[in-house]
Amino acid sequence: MTIRWILLVVWAALLVCSVRAENILFLQTTPSKSHHIWNRQIFERLYENGHNLTILSFEKEPSVPGKTFLVMDKFYEKLMAAFTDGSTTDYSSYENAFANIMNVYQYYTVSSGILEDEPAIKQLLDYPRTFRFDLVIHDFTMGQFLLGFLEHFNHPPLVSISPYNIPSYTQYLADIPLYTTYLPHPASSFNSQMSFMERVRNTLYWWFEMLYRQQVYMPKEQERMKRVFEGISPPHVKLLERRSELVLVNSDPALDFYQLLPPNVVQVGGLHIKRTEEMPAMMQQFIARAGKGVVLFSFGTNVQSEMLGPEVNRQLLELFRSMPDYGFIWKHANADKLVMPPNVLMTAWVPQSAVLANSRTKLLISHGGLLSLQEAAWNGVPVIGVPFFADQFSNVRRIEVAGIGIGISSTNLNANTLKEAMDKILSDSSYRTRAKELSYRFRTQPEPPLDRAIFWIEKVIANKGLRYLRSPTRSMAPYQVYGLDMVAVVLLIVLGYYLIFKRHSKPAGEPGTKTKTE
Repeated sequence: MTIRWILLVVWAALLVCSVRAENILFLQTTPSKSHHIWNRQIFERLYENGHNLTILSFEKEPSVPGKTFLVMDKFYEKLMAAFTDGSTTDYSSYENAFANIMNVYQYYTVSSGILEDEPAIKQLLDYPRTFRFDLVIHDFTMGQFLLGFLEHFNHPPLVSISPYNIPSYTQYLADIPLYTTYLPHPASSFNSQMSFMERVRNTLYWWFEMLYRQQVYMPKEQERMKRVFEGISPPHVKLLERRSELVLVNSDPALDFYQLLPPNVVQVGGLHIKRTEEMPAMMQQFIARAGKGVVLFSFGTNVQSEMLGPEVNRQLLELFRSMPDYGFIWKHANADKLVMPPNVLMTAWVPQSAVLANSRTKLLISHGGLLSLQEAAWNGVPVIGVPFFADQFSNVRRIEVAGIGIGISSTNLNANTLKEAMDKILSDSSYRTRAKELSYRFRTQPEPPLDRAIFWIEKVIANKGLRYLRSPTRSMAPYQVYGLDMVAVVLLIVLGYYLIFKRHSKPAGEPGTKTKTE
């Protein structure tokens, strides 16, 4: 009996020793707190599941055994100084789709330029090339030059993720068919039902971005990768992004426009919503005291209410003061020292998910950020959207199409336009009814979106890739994918037959032909 127990203990010890802890490199590339909020849900759950993580991060977090943060300190300040050049950004230019596209890629380019010189990148480069990473997770919103780490660490599998809905360039990572006749470009404010001219403009937007990204932005990322990974000669960055075994996108059919997706592109929209958030007692009391409920005014993490200017802020404050039956929670730093009436709670940070989950929250006034709109939809809260840049125009258009909100141009936002929109939503119960219906469709899923994301990531690790889900087009030239070589051969054959037929069917009497009398 004793010998049997000893053998069992030895066998168990050998089994434990044979289990290899997976090392994951998590490359956060986008200097945005909202991206960090979304990404954090993934790397925290992976850590809880026993994986070892090395995380490139723009947010300060303490490293612990099994979770190492390589922090890019004060990156936001560097970016704003470089991107705005000390001047105030004119968001009106973003209302033009072509300008919006170029401005977004300028943001990506400036960010990457700062990123390549960060000590955290150099710290990661100092890891020995023999260090074993079992997986690389890359936020493919930007920072494609960092894919050089795939070559640097001997080709671990790649999982690409993006909190940025389904970025328009996801088609370069997976075999996504693109139908510009019904899929609105993220920089547009179209819906799926477009007129003839809207389809023309939408197609131009798509083609313009494809050309701009591939011919302007990506060559710069390639040159950047050559500088950072000097000496290892990685493949072209366009080829590296095509190695994606799995693509996780922050979208959901209940909220987003119809789009065909291959099996290795998995929708995990709203995975951040179930995160735990504490609401200060003072805020809870404020919500409880509000007569008809509260309105949350929050422009998220990248847009601040202060950007509206002192005159618009003054008008909005007077508007809120004139509606004492409602409480207003306003995310605002109050640099101008505005005096708040009793029904306005101004605060620099709002636990937005917790406030929207409260049944007394009647309306969200938002910048149209995707995470905010997903939180509102999850909790059945109507929205007034004020888009400023990037995909926010398309996001706001989706809430209008769904019938749960109203959009206002950022250049047209004032007390009158906001009052008109608020009166319409707060007095018409159909907005809240449709929001609750949308909430039901969004919530009813086979499993929580975060669980789905982790399942597929761990499946990539266990199988050392998911090549059986990857489209064969990833290793084919475009002319092969679209059968252009076959079309060319058919055209050559037809042309050959035509020339032969033409040569042998000349009318009698023409030079080179014989008549019967000859």
